Amino acid sequence: MKNDAWWFDVLVCPACGGALSDGGALVRCDACGPFPVLAGVPVLVADPYGWCARFRESILATLAEFDAADAQSVEVVRAFAGERNAAPELFGDDWTEHELRGEAAPTPVKGVASKTLKTLFAQAEAAGPGAWLSSQVPSRAQVMVEVGCGAGERSELLAKRAEKLVVADLSLRAVLTARKRAAPFRAEVFGVVMDAQNLPLAPKSVDVLMAEHVVDLLDAPAEFFESAAAALAKKGRLLVTTPEPIQLEELAAAVKLKVIAEADGLPWLRVNSERFVEVYLVRALSLAARA
Repeated sequence: MKNDAWWFDVLVCPACGGALSDGGALVRCDACGPFPVLAGVPVLVADPYGWCARFRESILATLAEFDAADAQSVEVVRAFAGERNAAPELFGDDWTEHELRGEAAPTPVKGVASKTLKTLFAQAEAAGPGAWLSSQVPSRAQVMVEVGCGAGERSELLAKRAEKLVVADLSLRAVLTARKRAAPFRAEVFGVVMDAQNLPLAPKSVDVLMAEHVVDLLDAPAEFFESAAAALAKKGRLLVTTPEPIQLEELAAAVKLKVIAEADGLPWLRVNSERFVEVYLVRALSLAARA
């Protein structure tokens, strides 16, 4: 990594908000110390030692999956994980197989519900969260950040419109998957492991910040809104969707964000198998700082 890389202007230390610098297999904050870099992805969480300890086995499996389990990376994981005692956890990657591969969903079995499902699928394609987000993302913007990138389905959209794109998730596997999926398009794509409740983003550095189906998964969504609002550039936009919009407008108003556009009841269908289809009704907001 190079200190003149553009992402040093966008990303900051998650512990103190200070500047970061290149340290080879690490990035460093002068005040807080090192953060690991794995497969080119900096781990910018407040406690990188605890993150490595909790997810050690998942990290190593992910590095192997992406052919990035070199001796240096394995040693970095071992060194950071060895500083904490933690029960092993898996990354919380909630993807279906077709979402991971970017393929069409399985076709549900034919039967009594076929006509209803056909209508729902058509509505979800034409007017679901994906279509709404596409209508709200500007055709061109300098810096976009996707928080909770998952398997990268929306990363492709952002990579076609951004000059520079940060794909971010608490899961290293999600970040590497989304980065790979977004790479063929126009944007310079950079992946980061980060906590949505403590976004390590420089003040006023982001033109578009997207969090699709993320806030309902957080223990402290107010902290997400606070750090997201601080990161928005002048005329920047925060795009939020969720199937559980509890106090969404109140959380936005508390950090002086105003609603620019909104929609509710957007159909989101997840096909887990030919006999298992989940249907969610999603609320969506486009937010901007108050003048």
